[in-house]
Amino acid sequence: MRYFSQVLTVTRWEFSRFFKPKNEALGIVIMLAISIVGYFGGKYAFSDTEQKMELSVVNHSDTTLSNFLSSRYIVKEVPKDEKADFLELIRNQKEGILLESGSEGFVVNAYKNTRAISKLKADLTDYQKQRELNKIGLSQIELAAVLSPAQVQESFIYSDNSAKRVVLSYFFAGLMVMVVFLCFAYQFTAITGEKQLKITEQIVSAISPQVWMDGKIYGITLTGLSSMLTYAIMSILGGMLFFQFTGLPVSSIFDYLYLPSILIYLPFALIGILIWNAILAAIASIITDPNNSAKSSLMMLPIVFVVTSFLVIRDPDSGLALFLSWFPLTSATSMPIRWAITEVDIWQLAGSFILLVLTFYLLRKLAAKIFRVSILITGKEPSFSEVFRLSKQA
Repeated sequence: MRYFSQVLTVTRWEFSRFFKPKNEALGIVIMLAISIVGYFGGKYAFSDTEQKMELSVVNHSDTTLSNFLSSRYIVKEVPKDEKADFLELIRNQKEGILLESGSEGFVVNAYKNTRAISKLKADLTDYQKQRELNKIGLSQIELAAVLSPAQVQESFIYSDNSAKRVVLSYFFAGLMVMVVFLCFAYQFTAITGEKQLKITEQIVSAISPQVWMDGKIYGITLTGLSSMLTYAIMSILGGMLFFQFTGLPVSSIFDYLYLPSILIYLPFALIGILIWNAILAAIASIITDPNNSAKSSLMMLPIVFVVTSFLVIRDPDSGLALFLSWFPLTSATSMPIRWAITEVDIWQLAGSFILLVLTFYLLRKLAAKIFRVSILITGKEPSFSEVFRLSKQA
């Protein structure tokens, strides 16, 4: 009972040390405000004005082109002998478009390339298509029939790997990347900071290294899970806001939240975060000076394995995907992704999860051993060979 009470004390201390509810709530409010401003700002920046744009044309003699452009622009004719003066006016006023048409194409004169030029080029392309269709006597309906895709009826034995499940898989992997980044920062700050302040030796004189490491692993894992929950809620709210402004019902967000996959993801994510916190704690415990230690780069190692899980989405039934869903350093993300987008047997889920739990149990023991021997080495940062040798003796 003493072990559990001590671990609980350290866990609560580490969790309260990094998790601040007010900061999390403020972060949600700020991110929502940024999302709303970004949405309306982007909508305004890329929206087309309902007012017709003014377009000047040199010697406008093509009546077909005149009718076409008049339906989309306010067309003004410019005599050919006034072309040079009009171009000088564009240069001085930095606005206006002058269009010249010929037998081989069009010439667009403007001060600079803008979205209005892109729109005009697209309209001229439509006009050119219509003109060529008229030349060969092909109607729009006939062209649509020629370009229409083949009628193919699809029948799949497994039909649950929809695009919405793939989106959920990316969401899973993205959350894991975020949490690992946060845990990396917390572990690095907690352990290396305490070693520099020379308080680690005082603490482990009162409690065992295993209790101290377990408490840190559990406490920072809870902090990471809290942040994961915060950003998940924020993402759902952002998705509802997106659907609201795009004309889709807000309830569309629930089409992406496949409950069985979420229930599978949560326990895998929990053990996966515990594993990486154990590894990060072990690495941080042998770093003496974080500003000069070459071992600091190893703290980014978890990101490589988490990002590797994205390969499962490409082909969830391949041999590589099967390996990643069983390998303990990638299975926490890979197995829930496979479950979301393909058919996975229950025994595979259970076997992968049991292997994940066993890996965490061994790694937390190893982390405590490394932590124990690292605080006994003073004067210089221990090498990996020294830590390995002393850990075996311990």
